[in-house]
Amino acid sequence: MPKILVIADDYTGANDTGILLKEKGGFEAVSFLSVNEIEKFDSDRDVFCISTDTRDKKSQYSYNLIRDITCRFKNNVKLISKRIDSTLRGNVGSEIDAVLDELGPEYRAVVVASYPSSGRICLGGCVLVNGVPLEKTNVSSDIKTPVKSSSVIGIIKSQSRKSVGYVPLEDVLRGAEFLKKKIEEKSERIIVIDAVNNEDIMIIADACTSLKEKIVSVDPGPFTAFVSINRLKSIKPASYRSLMVIGSITELTRKQLKYFERHQKILIYNVNVNNLIDNFEDELGKTLDYIKKDYRKYKYLCITTSLVKFQMKHGINFDLSDIISDRLNKIARKILDMKEFNIKLIYLSGGDTAQGFLKNVNSTAMELLEEIIPLAVYGKIIGGEFNGLNVVTKGGLIGDETSMVFIMSTVEKNIERGKRYE
Repeated sequence: MPKILVIADDYTGANDTGILLKEKGGFEAVSFLSVNEIEKFDSDRDVFCISTDTRDKKSQYSYNLIRDITCRFKNNVKLISKRIDSTLRGNVGSEIDAVLDELGPEYRAVVVASYPSSGRICLGGCVLVNGVPLEKTNVSSDIKTPVKSSSVIGIIKSQSRKSVGYVPLEDVLRGAEFLKKKIEEKSERIIVIDAVNNEDIMIIADACTSLKEKIVSVDPGPFTAFVSINRLKSIKPASYRSLMVIGSITELTRKQLKYFERHQKILIYNVNVNNLIDNFEDELGKTLDYIKKDYRKYKYLCITTSLVKFQMKHGINFDLSDIISDRLNKIARKILDMKEFNIKLIYLSGGDTAQGFLKNVNSTAMELLEEIIPLAVYGKIIGGEFNGLNVVTKGGLIGDETSMVFIMSTVEKNIERGKRYE
């Protein structure tokens, strides 16, 4: 059975949320034309996306079908998502009611009607499409399901029997902890929350993940993807660890690492660059002591440099940059030598770091197996002390905030299943 169930009112919507879950979190998804097809399908996929084809159906029919689907899966999945159309067409309110009625009073629905990469945002409780109020777009004259209002709250209230609350963008911008308290203060069963970009959606996901009560995610896809990453990051313990060596110090890399830290169990050691240059053996010892102390609690071990944290007393030039990269890789090699860490995959961020590491372990080449995203390549080390070790090389300016999570999740799933890579 899957870990995540996505119930969508049309097939393209089911597919879109499924691919978002794959792209953002590395989850494997399959999309079904109807719930009846699932009985014929034996799969260990993470996500089942089901199209109910109810967007233009009668409200009661939609309610009954979705309540039945929820009943079938509610005891076997970790998260249920009610996927809604990004322009709020269909029986949005009654379909939320169906899920909540079946799950019981301990659940609430959190509605984030935003899909920023598609130009859909929610601000002031209203959906804007590329800056235009929803009711002023072509969806207002849709042949089957016209939408005459931009108000998410108003549309849901007109279709639902549940109470509907609202949290404005200003509360989201104050951070996850503040937002969590605001949600807890609300008594309504359905909560609509503003979001204008993916960072807002991530804050909402973080706040909802820390809630004591259970939630149903209701959105066009992005909110479900971020909640899923939060909820499911630790369900299956890894049989091995991954080492991440991050020599690139771009702002994007920092954001990627910060996002990874928020969503995965990672032990990070920030190498003191000055000490690395002046007293390598001392910094090596400090790094190993730090990791040995707590490594059992973590799936990921990471060593990185930060030229912002430590004021460079030597200045910075090409020669020093090469020394820093070389010594960082020497530390990585020592970590790999320690069998108790059980490292089976190494992630190398930055071209100098990747090349320097392969030289440090006397590798002759890298077997190229797959490009996970552009300029992020998975392969195996050929030759040297770590022949056959799984390796990912990635450019420092590649991807978005979530790319590090996606890359690692994708490679690890295939390693664990033994597909192609073993």
